[in-house]
Amino acid sequence: MKYKISSRATILLGRESVSKVDGAVIELVKNTYDADALICFICFDIDHDCIYIFDNGIGMTKDTIENYWMLIGTDNKREEYESDKNRIKSGEKGIGRFALDRLGSKCEMFTKNTLSPKLIYWETDWRNFEQTGKTLDEIDANFGYLENELINVMPTEIIDDISSINEKKVIEEHINLETGTLLKISGLRDRWSTKEISNITNSMGFLIPPVEQKDYIVCIKKSFEEPFLIIENEISDEYDYKLNAEFNGESFIITLDRNEFDLNKIPTEVFELESFKKSPYRYVDFKEKTLKFEYSIPQLMGIDQEDYINSIKEIGEFKFNYTFMKVTLQDDSKETFFYKEISKKRKLWLDSHGGVKIYRDHFLVRPYGDPASDTFDWLGLDARRANNPAAISHPGGNWHVRNRQGQGTVLISRVNNSRILDKSSREGIIENEHFNTFKNVIKNIIAVFERDRAHIGRGMKEYSDIVNEREKTKQEGKELAIKILDDEENKEDNTSPPTEEVKKLAKAVQFYEEEREELITEIKLLRSLATNGLITTSIVHDLKGINARLVNRVDTLEYVIKNQHEGMISRHLDDLRKSDIFLKSWITVITNQIKKDKRKRLKKDIYQTIHEIIEVMDPILQQKKIIVDLLGDEKQVFKKIFVSDFESIIYNLIINSIESLEKTKVSERKITIELETERVFTIHYKDNGTGLDSVFKNPYDIFKFGSTSKYDKDGEVIGTGLGMYIVASTSREYNAQCIITESERGFGLDIKFPL
Repeated sequence: MKYKISSRATILLGRESVSKVDGAVIELVKNTYDADALICFICFDIDHDCIYIFDNGIGMTKDTIENYWMLIGTDNKREEYESDKNRIKSGEKGIGRFALDRLGSKCEMFTKNTLSPKLIYWETDWRNFEQTGKTLDEIDANFGYLENELINVMPTEIIDDISSINEKKVIEEHINLETGTLLKISGLRDRWSTKEISNITNSMGFLIPPVEQKDYIVCIKKSFEEPFLIIENEISDEYDYKLNAEFNGESFIITLDRNEFDLNKIPTEVFELESFKKSPYRYVDFKEKTLKFEYSIPQLMGIDQEDYINSIKEIGEFKFNYTFMKVTLQDDSKETFFYKEISKKRKLWLDSHGGVKIYRDHFLVRPYGDPASDTFDWLGLDARRANNPAAISHPGGNWHVRNRQGQGTVLISRVNNSRILDKSSREGIIENEHFNTFKNVIKNIIAVFERDRAHIGRGMKEYSDIVNEREKTKQEGKELAIKILDDEENKEDNTSPPTEEVKKLAKAVQFYEEEREELITEIKLLRSLATNGLITTSIVHDLKGINARLVNRVDTLEYVIKNQHEGMISRHLDDLRKSDIFLKSWITVITNQIKKDKRKRLKKDIYQTIHEIIEVMDPILQQKKIIVDLLGDEKQVFKKIFVSDFESIIYNLIINSIESLEKTKVSERKITIELETERVFTIHYKDNGTGLDSVFKNPYDIFKFGSTSKYDKDGEVIGTGLGMYIVASTSREYNAQCIITESERGFGLDIKFPL
């Protein structure tokens, strides 16, 4: 028995498959590009109920029409994917011509190929396919040869417009009309008002990537009376950052163009700060403006698992261009960050061009980046921003861009990117594992620009605070509020009493200070709880071992005592003692940290405090067979501190060392902590573990919130990225400086506290 295809199948593939008219038009435009045309000309003749689509491509022969145009699901473009002009053909499913049915009930085609002796006429009435009980092979299309030339059957208005395009030399090559294809679609299925035609004209504006068109243009004529429009994807000359990335299958070449900061306004003192002494943040780097970086896959993605790296390689070569623009400029931020002036037209441009769009073989893959669709933010940039809404100057350096603040172009090809598959509906891409990985890659490329901007913003904010003496002003304000509200002091003073407004302002300052203290207490508690969780995670293997023995250790001990196995009794008691000491140490660590007195600022000897922290941790370190050398210069430094802060710093450093040392094969696992006071109090920390993972191209990225090298086999994050962030953020509260002294042969860190 042979399969039969109902004639109604064409309706399913055509008008019911292509839901929107712009999608149908795009399918037909793609065919003109595949035919090596220089021009695709679309003309609406609504007064006569028809649409013309013309291209000056290679045209078709009788053989082409019979064996390809009328063969449903033909794979000729899949096999012969490159045109004579070296264009990668965008069509491959062999059903694009059924988009004609979506637009109108009748189609007439005039086509001329150099190999065809005469002009070919082909006609189909799609209503014939609606006949009940008919199979596809029972429906005919009309075919014949005409004595005319192609130019003689074209509307004169289209011919005149193409002549004008040739005169103005819009594209480099002359557009001839000897070969090509003219489609006349009549019996239109939609009501085409001026508004609908304008909408499709606007949507066609994104059909081709925003680059200069040298060998192909699309024109639209809204009626025979109106002038034609050349469809262009406008590029904005105004921008803050431009990012261009190219993946060659092995590594990412990324070019960053800074245009946001006015170098003429930036004082030379800014470049004397530590933040601006290293490349690419020096004065010479700002003057150069354009920066070039190369990232390996592990460096960009922060993961070095072979399976995940291979999955990225399988995506294939691609390009990604991204433009960032802020749309508002506050006076205070303009002065703090030395921004250039911006125009109001930015918002208008971003409203129509914003979002990241995907182009496969120079044609838009809908609906990604379409503001009217659910996939406008297909990368999830706004959700990422909502999860961490840090400002550009945030000390953690985790500023994220909003989706509407940028315009992006992803350039892929069905030849190089065969794992990124189009849906059969021609609307979107199949959401498979490779596409999800691809999205993560694009976000990590955007993160290169985000980190650069955040680093600069953080450094400029630091300079602003120094110049404006922010902390000094805040302290003076607090003292003034206390003075104003001190009744006794005001009585002794001969000056006039403060007004009610001044009193309210003073009270407000005190209220804000009280709220701040409450928030600080809350942060200390959350840090302690986070550290407790990290400690538990780092020793979970040991805890599981003890847990397994807890159930039956009493029974086992009872058995050896009854049978008087002296050696076994001694051994079991030793095991019990070790387990109990280890559990006691762990319980002491996690309960001590959340004690209230640890979250009060007390005057303490920092040397003694660190000694006590190590003593509590010692049984855990012994269980892990890690030696800690705690060295000091026999000095004392008394300072008002939160003990929980120093516990968070030391514990998190040790947690990272434990995980690093367990990956090594060194005969002696060792941590050295040296305390030194010379104008500043310094903690010199060093371990002989594996050092930092190679995924950290910049070692200081470990201090950023969420920065981790721990991923599972599927590339999903399993690390928290909290440990070293807590170390850095806690140190910053004491104006301490973290300096990485070693990152390869173990890990070394100096934390310098001003006295």
